[in-house]
Amino acid sequence: MQNHCFNILTFNHPQEELTLYFTNVENETLTRVYHSLVPDEVIEKFGEQEHYYTSYTKEIEGFYPVTKAVNPSYETKEDENGEERSFRVHNSGLSVSLLKRYYNSQIHDYFTGKGFLVKPNFISDTEIWLPSKKYDKTKQFNLFDRYSLKVQFKTVTKQMELLVTFEGTSKVYKQSVDELQESVSPMAFNWVIFENGLYKFDELPSAGKRAYDQVFPVWNFDIRDALGETTEAPDKSNKYIKFKTAIDFFYSTYLNTEEFKKLIPINSNGFITVEEIKIGRVKSNSNQLLFGEGNTDIVPINGMKEYGPFDFSDTSNIHFFFIYHKEDVEVAKKMDRFFRGTERGFGGLSKFIHTPYHTEKGFSIMFEDRENPWSEIYTKITEKHFEPDIQYIAIYISPFSKNSPDKSRRKIYYRLKELLLKKGISSQVIDAEKVMSNDKYYFSLPNIAIAILAKLNGIPWRLDNTLKKELVVGVGAFKNPDFDVQYIGSAFSFSNNGRFNRFECFQQDQTRELAGSIIKSVKDYAALNPDIKRLVIHFYKTMSQDELQPIEDGLKRLGLGIPVFIVSINKTESSDIVAFDLGWKDLMPLSGTYINIGYNKFLLFNNTRYSNNQFNFYDGFPFPIKLKIYCTQKELVDDIKTVRELIDQVYQFSRMYWKSVRQQNLPVTIKYPEMVAEMLPHFDGNEIPEFGKDNLWFL
Repeated sequence: MQNHCFNILTFNHPQEELTLYFTNVENETLTRVYHSLVPDEVIEKFGEQEHYYTSYTKEIEGFYPVTKAVNPSYETKEDENGEERSFRVHNSGLSVSLLKRYYNSQIHDYFTGKGFLVKPNFISDTEIWLPSKKYDKTKQFNLFDRYSLKVQFKTVTKQMELLVTFEGTSKVYKQSVDELQESVSPMAFNWVIFENGLYKFDELPSAGKRAYDQVFPVWNFDIRDALGETTEAPDKSNKYIKFKTAIDFFYSTYLNTEEFKKLIPINSNGFITVEEIKIGRVKSNSNQLLFGEGNTDIVPINGMKEYGPFDFSDTSNIHFFFIYHKEDVEVAKKMDRFFRGTERGFGGLSKFIHTPYHTEKGFSIMFEDRENPWSEIYTKITEKHFEPDIQYIAIYISPFSKNSPDKSRRKIYYRLKELLLKKGISSQVIDAEKVMSNDKYYFSLPNIAIAILAKLNGIPWRLDNTLKKELVVGVGAFKNPDFDVQYIGSAFSFSNNGRFNRFECFQQDQTRELAGSIIKSVKDYAALNPDIKRLVIHFYKTMSQDELQPIEDGLKRLGLGIPVFIVSINKTESSDIVAFDLGWKDLMPLSGTYINIGYNKFLLFNNTRYSNNQFNFYDGFPFPIKLKIYCTQKELVDDIKTVRELIDQVYQFSRMYWKSVRQQNLPVTIKYPEMVAEMLPHFDGNEIPEFGKDNLWFL
């Protein structure tokens, strides 16, 4: 018997009807409501306009009161097929959107009234900051634990719901804006605290602008970079336990009280359990991977050690060369020994990925200028003669960490990648400092080796699938903070075994270009496989009609009446629905579990917990991903077998990540394009060099 629960509380409306007060005059103390959400009486009273304004239940002179039921009435009528159905009676109750906002505003006012720090925007949820019991070792911050409460309507139950999430801990500088402004540009300040209120820095009340010594900024990356602070290592501990412990504390301390229940009468049995009928599992062999000689394993590192890669590079004429700063010659020598198999901890490339390791004497590039090495590296690469029938791979020993706060240093990494791609060369970057400072660096070598094999067009492992007549396209996005533009990458797979053979990249508004490249791929695929059955698109968000229409039009022009399945795949951040396995001490549901959370919406748990006794703590505790499945031929997604097949496919594609032997929770159909989109804005003219369009150079 499985025992899972959500982070959701249910409640009933505290009263049968409400009187809300409206006006047609804007005022910043009021909530703005779009015309389609207000009762008809408001429009009749004030005439038609885009927005109206409400003080909710607060009576204000001159405002127009409207009393309405919280639950609408329903009537039974025949639909277009002559079948009897229940229809909501128009204007018989307050709109769900308006009610959600009303309850959110009630919750917001309740916690503000208690003197807590509350984020100002409560339209979609309320975020409450409580002083944290955690200890700041650096003594330069006050810490706050952030909780969010979101009212939702019949999402997974048939009642009103309160989604309770733990958003993590924020650090607030003990130094004021006044003290920090010498080193930090005002552009870097985002959220700040002034007199127990949370504000955006540029929306500070005038009292705050007169007293910058009383305004304390919330930590962010820009302030970190300006102050040259080091980056903390990401927290890899169990986030399920952290999250559940936090929301249990918040529930018992602040929500399960007589006072709060007067406002939002939550059911006293706590967080709701997941009904057994909503839980499914992917096929038991979905985590099977194929390695050398057709052998299978579910753990990449074991399969690679035991059987070697599924397939080798298509050339054995491979030359490695190093690019390094003169002070890092020892790092280059150590990496060379690792690759040869003479350094402790790793057996060498030829043993692990069955790829010959050879470096030509005197071919590597050493540069002298550590601070501005680019012109020197550029000249040496441009003047070097590369033999056309040798496949080169460059090992760049970077003197700077990838997380270096200096952006110009990070830029060298991208420029070098691009320059080498233009010469048909893939590269692997090694962080010099890590090689020398970490005495267990050899643990990183399997990851580096499989990425190298993939860049050489080898196949570390493959899905153990029978091939289907379908084309799978992945579309991922990355919003680059330095450029403030969202780039969209796409990956095309001409089979369902996880191999990719085309990468493209676009800016966010280029929906027609994206559609054009998808149609071109379908055309190429259909030319070789005339009996193509379907197109499956993994999309990084819900696909809009504007994005889908040109794809449907293109298929019509090709004369293909095939269905298009769109699987929207979202990473669940902390502020979302999560589920916990109460039958296991570490709370993370078994890998391959999926839970229905609405019509064709699912949480998919994608981790390496295959059974309780086999789980490796170091593999981490990823939160589930959220899937939403849509098809241009609606009846096809009502078929449970098809839906399960599509969920299965997402699960399998997340096992195809060749940058690491560790399991990822995002499928590569989303992850790979996202990685391309992250790098692209740093390239000349935002173009991927031709060699990079069918190569995994970005791993």
